[in-house]
Amino acid sequence: MGTYDPETLTILRKALDDAWSLLSDERKTVIRKSDMADRILRRAEKGERDPVKLRAAALVSPARTETGNVRKI
Repeated sequence: MGTYDPETLTILRKALDDAWSLLSDERKTVIRKSDMADRILRRAEKGERDPVKLRAAALVSPARTETGNVRKI
């Protein structure tokens, strides 16, 4: 992953914390915070710094349904 200045790290951390706080306690039992962080870091590597977009990236993840279709969580 990339190297980030302190200001960017603050943005990334806040995006993760904000996204995590939006999840219900039930969702927190099935979603790993580290996976959310990875999604934020992947977007940051591409230059994204908008906190709203980073938070959205953390909250949207491909997940397989019983039929094998990908859905958003």
